[in-house]
Amino acid sequence: MALFGDDADREQFFEAARQQAQREFEADNANVQALVRWGGAMLELAHFKQGDESTDMIKEAISKLQQAIALDGERPDAYWCLGNAYTSLGFLCPDKSKALQNFDEAKKAFKHCADKEPSNETYKKALEMCEKAPEYYDEIQSHIAMQGGPGGDSGKGKGGAAGGVQVSEFWWDVGGWVILGAVVVSALLLAKGSAPKAVPTA
Repeated sequence: MALFGDDADREQFFEAARQQAQREFEADNANVQALVRWGGAMLELAHFKQGDESTDMIKEAISKLQQAIALDGERPDAYWCLGNAYTSLGFLCPDKSKALQNFDEAKKAFKHCADKEPSNETYKKALEMCEKAPEYYDEIQSHIAMQGGPGGDSGKGKGGAAGGVQVSEFWWDVGGWVILGAVVVSALLLAKGSAPKAVPTA
């Protein structure tokens, strides 16, 4: 299911993308596209991290995307990435009330995309799945707990524990769903011990 090779290759790819976007924005602080790519890369990089480091990176991604929207509030791609980020953050929250708040923010972002482009099936599907996110929250949290939690010992990062799904692999699959509009499906398949098939990006 590798998109760019192994974990190290994928992480290197998104880190290079982050650095490039950061350089472009620092050279032109009106470059909204660079901000969106910066936030999107941060979101992807968060899937390689654990615990607070992962959460902090998602929050930084949200900050960049909100900054992009403040500069240009008509960009569906910025709202799309923002919805992805809030969805990821929601599933990482151990506090369900905070998770639900993040899902609400994700829904607002996806609704903005769907309102702008009502014929876009990806946006509509993301909005539909976001509505169902609270239903799957408990099961996904249970899976995280079985893996020792985002910052737990089980899996021990990329080394992994024999016989279990690695935590880093779990976050990659969750992130893959977010970008493709199917995070809940992937997370549930993993929780049930069945690896999802790779879906090529558009």
